[in-house]
Parts: sequence; structure tokens; C-alpha cells
Amino acid sequence: MRKCVARGALCVAAVAFSAGCAGGTRPYFATEEPVTDPAIDAVLSRLATAGDANFTARYTIVTKFGDRTTTATVAQDGQRRSITIGDIRFLVTSSSSLTCELDTGVCTEGLRDAMVSDVQVTNEFWGRAMENRLRTDAGRNIAPAAASDYPVDGLTAVCAAVPVVGGVKSYCALDSGVLAGYDGADLTIDLTAYSDTVDATLFSRAEL
Repeated sequence: MRKCVARGALCVAAVAFSAGCAGGTRPYFATEEPVTDPAIDAVLSRLATAGDANFTARYTIVTKFGDRTTTATVAQDGQRRSITIGDIRFLVTSSSSLTCELDTGVCTEGLRDAMVSDVQVTNEFWGRAMENRLRTDAGRNIAPAAASDYPVDGLTAVCAAVPVVGGVKSYCALDSGVLAGYDGADLTIDLTAYSDTVDATLFSRAEL
């Protein structure tokens, strides 16, 4: 049996294989393949609700190619959203979206994920992007996923370790829908702190 372990914190059950913009809950469309694996569905159903949560979450992202570590912070308050990845901040409201460089305070219109391409994530890494990634892996799994619970910052996340060709990918989500952890061949994402209180300072366009 091989245990799938994320860097520093995330640990999920052993399995017998080697390793856009603001909005609410995204509906599933008829073109999406139904997910019948209960472990995967439990995580997917949570990730699908991340856009409705009010929270502040802090992450450590390890880009395995080059062993690069980046901190990230996400805050969401109603239709306002702030995603900070390294020194790039994405700000979203019901009427606008900006990408800002914190060291200069310079912002440009739109969500420019290319500015964090070296981290290999997008501004939606904490919810919708991982939902889409897990849904893709649900169509590639070569055996049932292993379900487990993962304690983080006083909360319990639900996890699925998904066996795919070449390895096992692990996904965890809180009941709020927010990503709690990911471990794959490309990345490790660990949630390091979570609060239902929204940190208003994260909506600044420059480093305070």
C-alpha cells in the first residue's frame, strides 16, 4: 500500500497504486459526465459551493518543478473577492476585475493569470479550478478513490485520493467548499489557516 502525503500537512488514505470572475455556485451542465465515485463526489460537491462562502484562507503552494514555494491568501466577502499569489493580487467585485502588483500598486483591468503562470495556478485555485481538475481526474481514475478526513486549523476537511495513470492525486475540501489541500505531480497546495472572518486589508491595491 502506498500512502499519498502532501508536503507538510496533507495526509490522505493509503491506496493500492503508485503514484474568471465573481459568481456563486456554478451549476453542472448536461455535457458533464456524472461522477459516480462517492469519495470524489463528496469533494466535488463541496468545491462547487466555494463561491458562496465568506472567509479568509492562507495557503502554501509548492511548485514541484524547481521546488518553488509561494504563499497565497484568499478572501471573499459577498461579491468581493481578493486572491493574492506571491506579490500579485487579483481583485474582483460585481462590476470590475483587476490584477495588481503589490510592490508598485499598479493595477490593470482583467484577471491576468499569466502573471502567476510560474506558480502553475490560476486565481481560482482555491475553488473552481480544483473542481474542474478533479472532475477531469474523475474521468481518468483507474480504480475507486480512497476517502479520508483531514484536520486543518480546527476544522475537518473531506478528502479523495484518486488513482490515475502515473500516480495518485489527492484533493481535500472544507464544508464551506474552500480547497483544503491538493497533492499532485505538479503541485502541493496546503491550507495553513482559515477563518470565517474576512480580512478587509486584503482588498487593498498595494502592500500595506
